[in-house]
Amino acid sequence: MEKILTAFCYTDVHNMQAMLDYPTTVRSSLVQAADLSVAEFGLADLAIMGGDNVSDYPHWNKSCALPKKNFLDIKEKMHACVAKTTLDGKVLYVAGNNDMILGDIATEENEPYNTTDFYDVMDAAFGELDDSEKLILTSKEKPNELYWGAFHYTVKGIDFIGINIDPDSAFNSHEGGYTDETLIWVKNKLDEIDPEGNKCVFLVGHLSAAYYFLNGKLCETMHRRSCELFYNIFKGHKNAFYLYGHVHGEDSCYTEYSSGAVLHLDENNKPLDSNLRAEDSKGKDYEFTLVHMGGLRPFGPKYFEKDGLVGYGGTSEEKYYFMTATPTLAQYLVFEVYTDRVVFHIRNTGTRENYHRDDKLAEYVVYLQ
Repeated sequence: MEKILTAFCYTDVHNMQAMLDYPTTVRSSLVQAADLSVAEFGLADLAIMGGDNVSDYPHWNKSCALPKKNFLDIKEKMHACVAKTTLDGKVLYVAGNNDMILGDIATEENEPYNTTDFYDVMDAAFGELDDSEKLILTSKEKPNELYWGAFHYTVKGIDFIGINIDPDSAFNSHEGGYTDETLIWVKNKLDEIDPEGNKCVFLVGHLSAAYYFLNGKLCETMHRRSCELFYNIFKGHKNAFYLYGHVHGEDSCYTEYSSGAVLHLDENNKPLDSNLRAEDSKGKDYEFTLVHMGGLRPFGPKYFEKDGLVGYGGTSEEKYYFMTATPTLAQYLVFEVYTDRVVFHIRNTGTRENYHRDDKLAEYVVYLQ
């Protein structure tokens, strides 16, 4: 069967602390992921950035102090890094909870600005969206700023719906949820583009729903207020895939099989089975599918090289920031869409045993229903 599209998914880069000192530095695992994915799969039709591009400046609950020139610098460098992995610069960005809590109040250097604003680079690559293809939200915290709550693009005939978190739930906090208005808009858009319920459609959001912690324990992480509306979106769309980030690091990685990142949900919104060592979806009857895009930053000091940056990181004194170093454990997702199936590949960027960049996890094939 003919291949239609190849996509690279990078999420939870967490450019942070001294990385955001001017001039800024892009996290090395993103640079590695970009180079490795192109070397193995060639140029993609689309790249996806799954949110939490910036964070912790210097701490999530003491943020909102990133100068605008720093944000513009890291934005330009990240986009250049990721856009070069694609045939024509198409990169889809969704907002993470950490993205919302940086640069959102005035400092001596700048007025408040929108730290999730990648709208200009998406407009340039995809074309400016008609008003009917995006939902505009405003924020009580920053009423002069406009946010995309959700949006819809088509790439090579495949539909992608981006879902962004509620800015008011994330300002200067570590929380984040989807607004009811956003989820209703997404459901209506999905029903509009897939009225028969059999198209292959990808919904992309930062927030996780369900995933396997430590390759075994099922965790439900969807914000409570969003749960019922969120799962209701997918009903009647068996070939819908929700791509997400948010959960990442040493407890949220996969070995040997890419299938651990893919969960098929039943009519009760529960996984059919662990799917941890599966090779394909044959024989499974399910309602829709969740797909974890990996994560490019771990947490513990032992999961980094010793090449971290020395900088201010939003404080008055220089110090060494170990979490700016090269991760030895980081993963990203590649998927290929064919006329009858979608093939998912989890890949490593680091050098850690069992998570080495040369370790090729077995692909997982989802046959369209």
